[in-house]
Amino acid sequence: MSRMKKISGFVLLFSAFCCSYANETLGNVATRQALTLYGNAALTGLCRHLSTNRLWVCELSDNPDIHLTFNADTALHITVRTPSCEGNSVLDGEWPDNLKLAPGQPKKVCNVKIYDEKEGDYLDRLNALPEIISECRDSFQEAFAMNRLNARTADFYIQQCKRNPAPPRPAPPKPWPDEDQSE
Repeated sequence: MSRMKKISGFVLLFSAFCCSYANETLGNVATRQALTLYGNAALTGLCRHLSTNRLWVCELSDNPDIHLTFNADTALHITVRTPSCEGNSVLDGEWPDNLKLAPGQPKKVCNVKIYDEKEGDYLDRLNALPEIISECRDSFQEAFAMNRLNARTADFYIQQCKRNPAPPRPAPPKPWPDEDQSE
């Protein structure tokens, strides 16, 4: 193998490593929360369509093409596509009610407001989405029961919920021992 091919192979491998590391650390929306967001968004109709591809996509609009995207290895982000433009903003925080842009992410993508302090935007829509069903699997089961998802799509996301269980709840605090223990 020529020296140039070895160097270009190393650069390509290093770039892939850096990009995958950046995706993992840039946004910090827990996978379980993002899945539950998708289930509730499907339930309410905010997600017009959910994909079951390598990337999990929730279609928000088709003109322009605006969608949420993530998977277990890719941070939750809003993508905007027009005939002349494509870009995204990675999200951070917690759902419900506290999604925000990850540090350094654009507030506007392809002239679409992702975040605007004064006017309504896509983050407002996502944060306003009610958590109708808090259990990840149940949200997809209910969306299927309401004919918002087909059986294959509902099952795909239910399996993702099973693979990404909710973190264990902390044990309740132990009561303090009775201070008055005189004999």
